[in-house]
Amino acid sequence: MRKFWTLISLLFCMPHAAAQVLQFADLNTRDIDKLDRSKTVLIVPGGILEEHGPYLPSGSDGIFNSHLASDLARVIAARPGWKAVILPSIPLGAGAANEIGDKYSFPGSCSVLPSTLRTLLMDIGDQLGAQHFRWVIVIHGHGDPAHNRMIDQAGDYFHETYGGEMVNLFGYLWAMKLTDFRTPEQQRADGLPEHATMTETSWILSLQPQLVAPDYKTAPPHPGQSIKELEEIASKKDWPGYFGAPALASASLGRAMYNEWLEGSTELIDQVLSGGDYRRLPRYGDLYADDPADAAAASVNQRLESQHKAWLDKRTHKP
Repeated sequence: MRKFWTLISLLFCMPHAAAQVLQFADLNTRDIDKLDRSKTVLIVPGGILEEHGPYLPSGSDGIFNSHLASDLARVIAARPGWKAVILPSIPLGAGAANEIGDKYSFPGSCSVLPSTLRTLLMDIGDQLGAQHFRWVIVIHGHGDPAHNRMIDQAGDYFHETYGGEMVNLFGYLWAMKLTDFRTPEQQRADGLPEHATMTETSWILSLQPQLVAPDYKTAPPHPGQSIKELEEIASKKDWPGYFGAPALASASLGRAMYNEWLEGSTELIDQVLSGGDYRRLPRYGDLYADDPADAAAASVNQRLESQHKAWLDKRTHKP
């Protein structure tokens, strides 16, 4: 812990580290050719466009992921001789929270099929692997298990095809034991911290407070103490798109949680770049492979895939 905070305090004061953080979209071919593949980490941030009720923006996941990507880039660049290159954020993800209540269309959600997400990241992996990049960190925190399995599978493909590491950061972090910074009273009032509860509201209050609707302080609570209870809440016709008690949120709680994510991410990335056998760690997508919302969504996803294929076949055979 002390080592982590010493590193964090030093790196934000180091102009050298900042100079070693690059934006992929700003680089030309000569810039990219000069990058030492053995000491260059490509960071791919993401953020599903997903409804977060009336108080938080649809891009809440992306806000969190982009901040973490920037901070971790500076952590990586503080390693002697290393560079971090951040790709533009991918605003696509699978399994929006409204699917918990069997609602597959909801104002604010614009998700993609799980297979689409996997294909997208495999395509990116093909391009980066063919250019001999070795280290790729995907920062696409979103709690849907199928979403995480797709990213994991793209990473496994990259590893087995190109010999590098494409790490689904949150696929491992979600599986770790994390501190619940809520008081016992808050835990009872907020329920499971599943989606747009006091915890996620606190994240955005700490990172982009101007994007939180001021009346969150009067938000009626919708807590659920189990997944079954959350399903019942989300299936109601007038469900507003959030769970828990956002009114209890605070920026200080958000900062405490964010700092723990940053610490855990830093330790995991250090293990990866040091050649540690991180692949033996449990992965969130595997631990929750029997998620009922994913199982229910599978038939909907298959119907959409068939609908797409039928349209394409029709166009292909059109005289």
